[in-house]
Amino acid sequence: MSSHYLNSPGLSNANQNLVLAAWANSLDVEAHALHRANHDPSQIRRFEIAAEHDLTDWDPNTATFIQLFNISLLYGPTWFLDAARNIDDDVLVQESTMLQLGYAAGARSLGEEVLYYAEDIPYYEDAQLNVTSHSKDIRRLEAACPPDDIVAQPLDALDHYFTVSAFGEHSEPIAAAGYDVFSDTVGQLAVLVAEAQRTKGYGTFMLARVAEECMFDGFIPQWVTPVGDEIGEKMANDVGFILSGYRTSVMFA
Repeated sequence: MSSHYLNSPGLSNANQNLVLAAWANSLDVEAHALHRANHDPSQIRRFEIAAEHDLTDWDPNTATFIQLFNISLLYGPTWFLDAARNIDDDVLVQESTMLQLGYAAGARSLGEEVLYYAEDIPYYEDAQLNVTSHSKDIRRLEAACPPDDIVAQPLDALDHYFTVSAFGEHSEPIAAAGYDVFSDTVGQLAVLVAEAQRTKGYGTFMLARVAEECMFDGFIPQWVTPVGDEIGEKMANDVGFILSGYRTSVMFA
């Protein structure tokens, strides 16, 4: 079995099933098949989804490989699925492998990512901060962040978001967080901290707060961070997120 397969002991089987159902719904795959494969080693572990099948949330000009708990999902054009079929998951998840398979089609990387989920969030002392949910505060915060961060975290496009600032007139936003609802079950989290306020613990605090809010609204929090992002991984660990999978994606010319 792949060393990347993660039957996370901290995430209950029930919540694993809910997460798998969310991905199944997004990819138009039978959820029960994913559930059976996740819990029964005798079942097929890799599921292939052809990009020719029209899916709302997926770009047919891309290929994505996901290792999640004890299964894997490969989405891409039929020719890519054929080329990848006999490659071990540990090898296929590597960015270099995906790029090599898609070389003739002008593949470029969309990144390697780590997938985290949570069901128990430690209690954080409520900071003495002013909380708002106004677009103007998001704009002010974005102005205090590097442009690359704004592209990565388009907070104004999220289904739910909030900002925090110190109490007082004309206080500048310190940080913001929010989540997008994915497949009616999962909340994909995002956090943004003003550049001048970083390394002070606000990122971890905001991740905990938005995860708590996400769960209160009835969704399972999902945190995705690039492989090797030590800050994002530390935030996840500090808040109690459970490493549950990996995702590698490429786009074709």
